[in-house]
Amino acid sequence: MIHPGKKYHQHKYYSCRSIYNLAMELEKGDKSDRAPYVRYLLSQTRGTMPGEWSVAGSKFLASDVLGDGDLPPYEDSWRTKFDKEWLRGCLGTDRASDPSTHAFERDAYWLASSRDEDTLMVPVYDMANHSNDPALLNTLSYKPETAGDAFLFVASRDIGGGEQVYNSYNRCNACSDARYGDDCETYSFARTPDLFVRFGFVEEYPQNWEFDPHNDDSSDDDDDDDETEFNFCLHRDAESGELEARWGDREDDKPDAADVRWLRKQLGRLRGLSDRKERLEAQLVKAAGDGEEADGDKMSRWEWESAWRYHNALSHAIAAAIRSVATEDAHDGEL
Repeated sequence: MIHPGKKYHQHKYYSCRSIYNLAMELEKGDKSDRAPYVRYLLSQTRGTMPGEWSVAGSKFLASDVLGDGDLPPYEDSWRTKFDKEWLRGCLGTDRASDPSTHAFERDAYWLASSRDEDTLMVPVYDMANHSNDPALLNTLSYKPETAGDAFLFVASRDIGGGEQVYNSYNRCNACSDARYGDDCETYSFARTPDLFVRFGFVEEYPQNWEFDPHNDDSSDDDDDDDETEFNFCLHRDAESGELEARWGDREDDKPDAADVRWLRKQLGRLRGLSDRKERLEAQLVKAAGDGEEADGDKMSRWEWESAWRYHNALSHAIAAAIRSVATEDAHDGEL
């Protein structure tokens, strides 16, 4: 395990010391006391998370897909994360901008962002895939209370030979049935967009979405303090395969008429982007044979495909929300 040492605290979720210790182990390579784990970490593909993307990839996601702040994940939570948390918050360095500095700090930061468990880098545990599907989920994890205690990663049911090991990266999200104190030790409340930012993938269903039609509204109206966001759980019906948006119990948990108009506008914009996909691909994606790495003018194939996976997830979630509200309105009209 790679950890912050005596500075470890059960309720601390970010540690400059832990990232720096990881960078030191990466630099040691095969000379590290944790060489097998270090080799595994160094073999992982870099640039999978949006915060690591090229200028072209970041701009496409932020402007074309997310509408410059209209849709989550909102920009300040991913595009400036490395600068804010590592360079300024931890007074770290970046070899990309200063070749004389430590070679592995950037790698360590992004590896920790995607693989640590609240400041702990735990071998084997970080290889488990994510799922919130009750039929797949088969493990629970328990963090140590103090430095020196054991990290527990246990089966929550029988796991058959050859079966994939799954752990929930956001077990305590708003759509979960998990109970605090039983299996919520990780305090993982992240929604689907948050997982995309932190891990670079779109989770399977069920998903958890929150939208704010007034995220960019900087007006000084008296009702600025009112809650304008709405959230829902998105489930796929096991038999029909149809997506179903499930809202909270309160009436104001659901979008109002203005919100639905905003959702329709966003869905129309995303569909319009799909119509231009082939032309944009030719303009923005590095051609085969030009190498895998992105540059300032072109994004990598991975960035392009990842952005479109998230685009499709947004489109499906918004469409399901619109259908759900329309169905409820039609039902209410029949009563």
